[in-house]
Amino acid sequence: MWQFVQISDPHLSSTHDGQWNNRFLCTMMPEVMACLRRDLAALRPDFLLVTGDVVSRQTRDAMMAARDGLESLGVPYYPMGGNHDFVLPESRGWFLEAFAHRLPEPATIYSFTHKNLRFHVLDAWWCWRDGSLQPVPQNSDAKDMEDDLKGLHWGLPEAQLDWLDARLAEDGPHTADIVAVHYPALPIPERLRFPGLRDGGCLVNGDRLLGLMDRYPRARAVFSGHVHAHFMERRGRVTQVTTGSLPEFPVEFRLISVHDDRMEVETQGLSDPSFAERSLIPGHGRTAGQPEDRNFSIPLS
Repeated sequence: MWQFVQISDPHLSSTHDGQWNNRFLCTMMPEVMACLRRDLAALRPDFLLVTGDVVSRQTRDAMMAARDGLESLGVPYYPMGGNHDFVLPESRGWFLEAFAHRLPEPATIYSFTHKNLRFHVLDAWWCWRDGSLQPVPQNSDAKDMEDDLKGLHWGLPEAQLDWLDARLAEDGPHTADIVAVHYPALPIPERLRFPGLRDGGCLVNGDRLLGLMDRYPRARAVFSGHVHAHFMERRGRVTQVTTGSLPEFPVEFRLISVHDDRMEVETQGLSDPSFAERSLIPGHGRTAGQPEDRNFSIPLS
Protein backbone atom coordinates (compact mmCIF):
# COMPACT_ATOMS: atom_id res chain seq x y z
CA MET A 1 0.00 0.00 0.00
CA TRP A 2 1.14 3.53 -0.78
CA GLN A 3 -0.53 6.95 -0.61
CA PHE A 4 -0.88 10.19 -2.50
CA VAL A 5 -2.80 13.38 -1.66
CA GLN A 6 -5.06 15.47 -3.88
CA ILE A 7 -5.34 19.20 -3.19
CA SER A 8 -7.27 21.55 -5.46
CA ASP A 9 -7.84 25.21 -6.22
CA PRO A 10 -5.37 26.71 -3.72
CA HIS A 11 -5.48 30.10 -5.53
CA LEU A 12 -2.05 31.01 -4.21
CA SER A 13 -0.33 34.42 -4.35
CA SER A 14 -3.62 36.32 -3.99
CA THR A 15 -4.50 39.08 -1.54
CA HIS A 16 -8.17 39.15 -2.51
CA ASP A 17 -10.96 37.64 -0.39
CA GLY A 18 -14.50 37.17 -1.58
CA GLN A 19 -17.40 34.76 -1.58
CA TRP A 20 -18.27 31.80 -3.76
CA ASN A 21 -20.54 29.31 -1.99
CA ASN A 22 -18.77 30.09 1.28
CA ARG A 23 -16.30 32.79 2.24
CA PHE A 24 -13.39 32.54 -0.17
CA LEU A 25 -10.41 33.51 1.98
CA CYS A 26 -7.24 33.63 -0.09
CA THR A 27 -5.54 35.84 2.49
CA MET A 28 -5.46 32.94 4.97
CA MET A 29 -3.56 30.70 2.53
CA PRO A 30 -0.09 31.34 4.03
CA GLU A 31 -1.42 29.98 7.34
CA VAL A 32 -3.26 27.15 5.58
CA MET A 33 -0.11 26.11 3.73
CA ALA A 34 1.95 26.14 6.92
CA CYS A 35 -0.62 23.92 8.62
CA LEU A 36 -0.85 21.66 5.58
CA ARG A 37 2.94 21.27 5.58
CA ARG A 38 2.82 19.98 9.16
CA ASP A 39 -0.06 17.62 8.36
CA LEU A 40 1.67 16.24 5.27
CA ALA A 41 4.87 15.67 7.23
CA ALA A 42 2.89 13.34 9.50
CA LEU A 43 1.17 11.55 6.59
CA ARG A 44 4.27 11.28 4.34
CA PRO A 45 2.45 10.76 1.01
CA ASP A 46 4.48 9.80 -2.04
CA PHE A 47 3.30 12.94 -3.90
CA LEU A 48 0.58 15.57 -4.27
CA LEU A 49 -1.79 15.81 -7.22
CA VAL A 50 -2.67 19.53 -7.54
CA THR A 51 -5.79 19.75 -9.71
CA GLY A 52 -5.61 23.31 -10.99
CA ASP A 53 -6.28 26.93 -10.13
CA VAL A 54 -2.85 27.03 -8.56
CA VAL A 55 -2.76 30.81 -8.89
CA SER A 56 -5.29 33.66 -8.96
CA ARG A 57 -3.41 36.64 -10.42
CA GLN A 58 -2.39 36.53 -14.07
CA THR A 59 1.25 37.59 -13.84
CA ARG A 60 4.56 35.76 -14.10
CA ASP A 61 5.49 36.85 -10.58
CA ALA A 62 2.25 35.38 -9.22
CA MET A 63 2.95 32.05 -10.93
CA MET A 64 6.46 31.94 -9.45
CA ALA A 65 5.11 32.80 -6.00
CA ALA A 66 2.53 30.01 -6.32
CA ARG A 67 5.33 27.61 -7.20
CA ASP A 68 7.22 28.70 -4.08
CA GLY A 69 4.10 28.06 -2.01
CA LEU A 70 3.79 24.52 -3.32
CA GLU A 71 7.50 23.90 -2.82
CA SER A 72 7.11 24.97 0.82
CA LEU A 73 4.99 21.86 1.47
CA GLY A 74 8.07 19.67 1.23
CA VAL A 75 6.40 16.95 -0.87
CA PRO A 76 6.88 16.16 -4.59
CA TYR A 77 3.87 17.29 -6.63
CA TYR A 78 2.29 17.21 -10.08
CA PRO A 79 0.50 20.47 -11.02
CA MET A 80 -2.00 21.26 -13.77
CA GLY A 81 -3.70 24.37 -15.07
CA GLY A 82 -7.23 25.66 -14.53
CA ASN A 83 -9.28 28.62 -15.69
CA HIS A 84 -7.42 31.00 -13.37
CA ASP A 85 -4.00 29.69 -14.42
CA PHE A 86 -4.37 29.76 -18.20
CA VAL A 87 -5.89 33.12 -19.12
CA LEU A 88 -3.28 35.04 -21.11
CA PRO A 89 -1.33 33.94 -24.19
CA GLU A 90 1.76 33.93 -21.95
CA SER A 91 0.18 31.90 -19.12
CA ARG A 92 1.18 28.42 -20.24
CA GLY A 93 4.75 29.58 -20.80
CA TRP A 94 4.89 30.90 -17.24
CA PHE A 95 3.46 27.61 -15.97
CA LEU A 96 6.08 25.56 -17.82
CA GLU A 97 8.85 27.86 -16.59
CA ALA A 98 7.69 27.70 -12.98
CA PHE A 99 7.12 23.95 -12.80
CA ALA A 100 9.69 22.58 -15.24
CA HIS A 101 11.46 20.71 -12.42
CA ARG A 102 8.20 18.94 -11.43
CA LEU A 103 6.86 18.03 -14.87
CA PRO A 104 7.88 14.68 -16.41
CA GLU A 105 7.80 16.35 -19.84
CA PRO A 106 7.75 20.06 -20.85
CA ALA A 107 4.04 20.26 -21.64
CA THR A 108 0.72 21.13 -19.99
CA ILE A 109 -0.54 17.64 -20.86
CA TYR A 110 1.60 14.76 -19.69
CA SER A 111 1.64 11.23 -18.30
CA PHE A 112 3.56 9.68 -15.45
CA THR A 113 3.60 6.27 -13.81
CA HIS A 114 3.96 5.75 -10.07
CA LYS A 115 4.14 2.17 -8.83
CA ASN A 116 0.90 0.49 -9.99
CA LEU A 117 -0.87 3.59 -11.37
CA ARG A 118 -0.43 5.60 -14.57
CA PHE A 119 -1.70 9.19 -14.55
CA HIS A 120 -2.69 11.34 -17.53
CA VAL A 121 -2.94 15.11 -16.95
CA LEU A 122 -5.08 17.16 -19.38
CA ASP A 123 -5.44 20.88 -20.18
CA ALA A 124 -9.02 21.89 -20.99
CA TRP A 125 -9.55 24.94 -23.23
CA TRP A 126 -12.06 27.79 -23.20
CA CYS A 127 -15.32 27.51 -25.17
CA TRP A 128 -15.87 30.52 -27.41
CA ARG A 129 -19.34 31.67 -28.38
CA ASP A 130 -19.02 30.09 -31.82
CA GLY A 131 -18.61 26.70 -30.13
CA SER A 132 -14.88 26.40 -30.82
CA LEU A 133 -12.33 25.54 -28.14
CA GLN A 134 -9.47 28.00 -27.74
CA PRO A 135 -6.50 28.12 -25.32
CA VAL A 136 -7.44 31.60 -24.04
CA PRO A 137 -10.77 33.27 -23.16
CA GLN A 138 -12.78 35.39 -25.56
CA ASN A 139 -12.95 39.17 -25.12
CA SER A 140 -14.17 40.03 -21.59
CA ASP A 141 -14.62 36.46 -20.35
CA ALA A 142 -11.54 36.62 -18.12
CA LYS A 143 -12.81 39.80 -16.44
CA ASP A 144 -16.32 38.35 -16.04
CA MET A 145 -14.81 35.27 -14.39
CA GLU A 146 -13.82 37.33 -11.38
CA ASP A 147 -17.50 37.90 -10.56
CA ASP A 148 -19.29 34.80 -11.87
CA LEU A 149 -18.66 31.78 -14.10
CA LYS A 150 -22.19 31.84 -15.51
CA GLY A 151 -22.06 31.39 -19.26
CA LEU A 152 -18.39 30.33 -19.25
CA HIS A 153 -17.50 26.80 -20.33
CA TRP A 154 -14.47 24.63 -20.96
CA GLY A 155 -13.80 21.47 -22.94
CA LEU A 156 -11.09 19.09 -24.08
CA PRO A 157 -9.76 19.74 -27.59
CA GLU A 158 -10.01 16.87 -30.03
CA ALA A 159 -6.23 16.55 -30.18
CA GLN A 160 -6.09 15.91 -26.42
CA LEU A 161 -8.77 13.23 -26.62
CA ASP A 162 -6.76 11.58 -29.40
CA TRP A 163 -3.61 11.86 -27.28
CA LEU A 164 -5.38 10.27 -24.32
CA ASP A 165 -6.81 7.52 -26.52
CA ALA A 166 -3.30 6.64 -27.67
CA ARG A 167 -1.92 6.70 -24.12
CA LEU A 168 -4.71 4.50 -22.75
CA ALA A 169 -4.07 2.02 -25.56
CA GLU A 170 -0.43 1.61 -24.53
CA ASP A 171 0.42 -1.52 -22.61
CA GLY A 172 2.46 -1.47 -19.41
CA PRO A 173 2.94 -2.98 -15.97
CA HIS A 174 0.49 -0.58 -14.27
CA THR A 175 -2.76 -1.79 -12.69
CA ALA A 176 -4.93 1.21 -13.64
CA ASP A 177 -5.06 4.48 -15.57
CA ILE A 178 -6.11 7.72 -13.86
CA VAL A 179 -7.06 10.96 -15.65
CA ALA A 180 -6.57 14.33 -13.95
CA VAL A 181 -8.12 17.54 -15.29
CA HIS A 182 -9.21 20.71 -13.48
CA TYR A 183 -12.84 20.55 -14.63
CA PRO A 184 -15.01 17.55 -13.64
CA ALA A 185 -16.51 15.40 -16.35
CA LEU A 186 -19.82 15.26 -14.46
CA PRO A 187 -21.90 18.06 -12.86
CA ILE A 188 -22.49 18.62 -9.16
CA PRO A 189 -25.12 16.02 -8.19
CA GLU A 190 -28.62 17.04 -7.10
CA ARG A 191 -28.05 15.78 -3.54
CA LEU A 192 -25.55 18.60 -2.94
CA ARG A 193 -27.47 21.46 -4.52
CA PHE A 194 -29.08 24.20 -2.45
CA PRO A 195 -30.86 27.49 -3.26
CA GLY A 196 -28.36 30.02 -4.54
CA LEU A 197 -25.65 27.45 -5.33
CA ARG A 198 -22.93 28.92 -7.55
CA ASP A 199 -21.83 26.22 -9.93
CA GLY A 200 -18.65 26.45 -12.00
CA GLY A 201 -19.91 23.72 -14.34
CA CYS A 202 -18.26 20.69 -15.88
CA LEU A 203 -16.55 19.83 -19.16
CA VAL A 204 -18.82 20.42 -22.14
CA ASN A 205 -17.56 17.13 -23.56
CA GLY A 206 -17.28 15.24 -20.29
CA ASP A 207 -19.46 12.45 -21.67
CA ARG A 208 -16.96 11.97 -24.49
CA LEU A 209 -14.10 11.72 -22.01
CA LEU A 210 -15.96 9.14 -19.92
CA GLY A 211 -17.03 7.20 -23.01
CA LEU A 212 -13.42 7.07 -24.19
CA MET A 213 -12.21 5.89 -20.80
CA ASP A 214 -14.91 3.24 -20.59
CA ARG A 215 -13.43 1.55 -23.67
CA TYR A 216 -10.31 0.73 -21.65
CA PRO A 217 -10.80 -1.61 -18.66
CA ARG A 218 -7.87 -0.14 -16.77
CA ALA A 219 -9.19 3.46 -16.94
CA ARG A 220 -10.78 3.89 -13.51
CA ALA A 221 -10.99 7.48 -12.26
CA VAL A 222 -11.00 11.19 -13.08
CA PHE A 223 -9.60 13.54 -10.41
CA SER A 224 -10.78 17.18 -10.66
CA GLY A 225 -11.52 20.39 -8.75
CA HIS A 226 -12.98 23.69 -10.06
CA VAL A 227 -16.43 23.67 -8.41
CA HIS A 228 -15.18 24.23 -4.82
CA ALA A 229 -17.10 21.22 -3.50
CA HIS A 230 -16.49 17.56 -2.74
CA PHE A 231 -18.42 14.97 -4.69
CA MET A 232 -18.07 11.46 -6.06
CA GLU A 233 -20.06 10.09 -8.98
CA ARG A 234 -19.69 6.85 -10.94
CA ARG A 235 -20.30 6.37 -14.65
CA GLY A 236 -19.76 2.77 -15.72
CA ARG A 237 -16.44 1.63 -14.32
CA VAL A 238 -15.10 5.20 -14.06
CA THR A 239 -15.30 7.20 -10.81
CA GLN A 240 -15.33 11.02 -10.83
CA VAL A 241 -13.50 12.38 -7.77
CA THR A 242 -14.04 16.13 -7.34
CA THR A 243 -12.32 17.97 -4.49
CA GLY A 244 -13.05 21.35 -2.94
CA SER A 245 -10.91 24.49 -2.82
CA LEU A 246 -8.35 25.00 -0.05
CA PRO A 247 -9.29 28.65 0.69
CA GLU A 248 -12.98 27.79 1.08
CA PHE A 249 -15.06 25.57 3.37
CA PRO A 250 -14.56 22.73 4.07
CA VAL A 251 -10.79 23.48 3.62
CA GLU A 252 -9.93 19.80 3.14
CA PHE A 253 -7.88 17.46 0.99
CA ARG A 254 -8.15 13.86 -0.19
CA LEU A 255 -5.84 11.13 1.07
CA ILE A 256 -5.78 8.24 -1.39
CA SER A 257 -4.43 4.88 -0.22
CA VAL A 258 -3.53 2.69 -3.20
CA HIS A 259 -3.68 -1.09 -2.92
CA ASP A 260 -3.19 -3.73 -5.61
CA ASP A 261 -6.93 -4.06 -6.21
CA ARG A 262 -8.44 -0.73 -5.06
CA MET A 263 -7.97 2.88 -4.04
CA GLU A 264 -9.41 4.01 -0.72
CA VAL A 265 -10.30 7.72 -0.81
CA GLU A 266 -10.55 9.48 2.54
CA THR A 267 -11.38 13.17 2.98
CA GLN A 268 -9.31 14.89 5.64
CA GLY A 269 -9.50 18.31 7.22
CA LEU A 270 -6.53 20.28 8.43
CA SER A 271 -5.34 19.75 12.01
CA ASP A 272 -6.44 23.35 12.70
CA PRO A 273 -10.24 23.47 12.18
CA SER A 274 -10.43 27.25 12.51
CA PHE A 275 -9.84 27.77 8.77
CA ALA A 276 -13.04 25.91 7.90
CA GLU A 277 -14.94 27.70 10.66
CA ARG A 278 -13.86 31.10 9.31
CA SER A 279 -15.07 30.23 5.81
CA LEU A 280 -18.41 28.51 6.47
CA ILE A 281 -21.61 30.41 5.74
CA PRO A 282 -24.51 28.86 7.71
CA GLY A 283 -26.71 26.77 5.44
CA HIS A 284 -23.97 26.27 2.82
CA GLY A 285 -22.32 23.21 4.34
CA ARG A 286 -23.32 20.87 1.50
CA THR A 287 -20.09 21.70 -0.28
CA ALA A 288 -18.46 19.24 2.13
CA GLY A 289 -20.40 16.45 0.45
CA GLN A 290 -22.50 13.62 1.82
CA PRO A 291 -20.84 10.60 3.50
CA GLU A 292 -20.65 8.78 0.15
CA ASP A 293 -18.80 11.77 -1.36
CA ARG A 294 -16.20 11.87 1.40
CA ASN A 295 -14.97 8.31 1.90
CA PHE A 296 -15.23 5.60 -0.72
CA SER A 297 -13.37 2.86 -2.57
CA ILE A 298 -12.45 2.72 -6.28
CA PRO A 299 -11.88 -0.81 -7.66
CA LEU A 300 -8.72 -1.30 -9.70
CA SER A 301 -9.43 -4.83 -10.89
